[in-house]
Order: sequence, then C-alpha cells, then structure tokens
Amino acid sequence: MAKFDGKFLTGVIGPAVYKKYGNMQLVTGKSRLTKDKQTKNTHKAATQFGISSKLAEQFRSVTREIITDFYDGTMVYRFKTAVQKALRQAFDAQSETYHFTANSFDRLNGFEFNADSPVMDSFFVQPEQSINGNILTIKVPEMHVSKDMKFPGKATSCLLNIAVGMYDLTYGNRMMCPVQSIEIPNGSRDNVIPAQEFNFEIEPGCLCISMFSFQFIQKTFSGNLLINSKEFNPVAVFRAVIADGTVDQEQTKEWDYMSVVREYKHFNSPKIELKAISEDLQDESFTIAQIEQEHEKVKTGADFPQYIQAIKKLGVAEFVTHVSDSHTQYYGNNGHQLSSKAQYEPLVVAAVSHKKKFTKYLKMHQAGQTDYFSFCRHCAETGIDRWIVNLSLMTCSYYDQKDRLILTESIPGPE
Repeated sequence: MAKFDGKFLTGVIGPAVYKKYGNMQLVTGKSRLTKDKQTKNTHKAATQFGISSKLAEQFRSVTREIITDFYDGTMVYRFKTAVQKALRQAFDAQSETYHFTANSFDRLNGFEFNADSPVMDSFFVQPEQSINGNILTIKVPEMHVSKDMKFPGKATSCLLNIAVGMYDLTYGNRMMCPVQSIEIPNGSRDNVIPAQEFNFEIEPGCLCISMFSFQFIQKTFSGNLLINSKEFNPVAVFRAVIADGTVDQEQTKEWDYMSVVREYKHFNSPKIELKAISEDLQDESFTIAQIEQEHEKVKTGADFPQYIQAIKKLGVAEFVTHVSDSHTQYYGNNGHQLSSKAQYEPLVVAAVSHKKKFTKYLKMHQAGQTDYFSFCRHCAETGIDRWIVNLSLMTCSYYDQKDRLILTESIPGPE
C-alpha cells in the first residue's frame, strides 16, 4: 500500500514500487524475489550489504563537511566494502552479536576519499595519535613547508582541517567533535611550521574516526578562492579506534541518531537477520576473464538481462561502470572486488545531463537497435557519468558527474 504526502507517493501499488528521491518521484518494478523464494546465499548477501551500507553511510554523514562533495565516483563502494569486512570479522557466531575491540575498524586507517588525489601525495610528515582517558590527541610534527607539503600551482596557502567523528555502537548515537585547523602558507623555501598538538574530548567506548582534510586556497583581489575540485581533493581517514571504557548513555543520548545500530538492538542482542553474517560467505572469487567472457555475448541491450544472470551466478553482487572508458569495479558477496581495464579511448562526458534524451537512447538500446559502444557514446553525450547495478535488488541506476541520480530501472529476470 502506498501513501501520498500531497506531492509524492511512497510504497507499493500493484507491481510498482513508488519512492521519493530528493524532488523526484521514482517508480520501479516490484521485486520478483519474495522472502520464501530467497536462497540462503541471497539472504546472506542482502543482509550483509544492508547493514554495512547503512553503517558506512552513517559514518560518513557526520563528517560530510570534511569529506565535501569532491569524493571520487567509487568512494561509497570502497568505503562500504571496508566497513563490511570489519563487521564480518567482529561478528561472533555463537552469541550472534558483534564483539568490537579497539582495532576492529583498522581497515579504515588510511582510507582515501578521493583516490585520484591521495593525501600521501600532498603531505609528507607522519602525525601521531594517542588516547589518554577521554582526550584524543593528534600530534603533527614540525613541518618544513618546502619539502613536507606539495601545493597545486596556484595555491597560496592550505587549510589543514583535523576532524574526529564519534560513534556510539552500543546505543546508536553519533556526533563530530569541533574541527581544528592549521593554516599553512605557501611562502618562502625556509618556511617552518612548529610542531602542534590537537586535543579532542571523546567519550569512552565509542568508535573514534579521525580525518585529515586539505583545502587549498588561492588569494585573489576579490577574496580567497578554494582550488579543490572533483579531480583534486585530498581527504583521508587517519585512524579508526574504539576508545577504552564503557559508553555512558546519558552522555551520548543528545547526539544524532544511528538508525542501523538501533534497528539491530544496539548490535549486542541476537536477531535472526544477523545470523547471515555469522556464517562464512561462499568464496565466489570471480575473475575479470570470466566476466568478460559473458560480456562478449552482449550484442545489444536486449542481451543485458541474460548477462546479469550469468555474472550473478559467478558471485558478482554489485558493479559500477564508468562511461568515460567503460572500466568497471566489481564487488562480490564475500568482499572480493576487481576492476577491469578501459575498453575504449576516453569519451568526454557532457557536464549537463539530459534525462529525456538519455531515456530515448536507453529504450533504443534495450530494443536491440544499438550496440554497446554506441550506447556508451550516447550516455556521454547526454551527461551520464556511470551506472551502478545492484544484483540483489536487480536495479540499474544512472548518475551524472555531480552524483545526481538520473534514472533507476528494474532489470528483468530470466524468462
């Protein structure tokens, strides 16, 4: 049953599912896969992806002002995979609960939010982090700017922002400590920035994720201009550690809500949905050669559903294809991931998307009227940057260069 809020429908009407996305009404086909028809592996995959996706999003949302909108196109999926692996290792099969230790989220250490501009290419000193009671300290050593920092051409200074997000994985709350910053001028060769300490007040028992963000500034006659962009935005996780002690619910109850933790009874009570994580996921380590063998059978869009079914059997759970050169990241149920090579010379993707024209090209392709490369050219022409296929939900979603969802379609099942 669907609800109408005066503008948008949300819910199910017959074979259609209605959703609200921003200011758009989305309509997708109802999944043919009912709970009683789910296989054991399908249920495990759906549960694993659901929990890790929600938790990863809630980790990111607290520090959005540090990450900004300049992350790369694969960040969400890379970050989700790291969180997913951490959760699997922390799950205790006997008690059916997560047992987190101080280092359970070590996989996040050094995570780059923009893989094309890693922090290590701009910042050449080694900070240190320590926790003493409820104080987390980050020490940044003395910097000789000329050799310890790399500035982009027009930058006159850099604002180094240090942030710490706190996550209460017991009661389901989150918040970010006040951001602390250093301004580093791009001046004379002997410019030295003295060693500094940054102290953050944290709560015992909480996961603390510290991050470094570098905002490069160009001073102009009209004011400061931020140089960072989608192509250049060094931001990375420094450390992810759970502080010693027990969470005091009274201290965290006013923080922001973490729905996924609360949905699963604070991650410390047995629930049927979590049993899937306790069992080892099947080792479906597909190869690029296997996928490409199946892709060779795709002549037109009419062959796409059969291709999806074939790679799903190989263990692919999700993939992201980039229109610029058709290189693709594939993600498996067990955390396995691979990336294919470029399939053609780079295409220029239009900066402005044209949904109506793209939809026309898509229907042509689905009807078998165009081949794969022609479809990719049409995507680039109409501003489609990439498409993401979720093989659990059986959906294909198309995004533009600004990460805006242009269209989501259901993928037909086998005849």
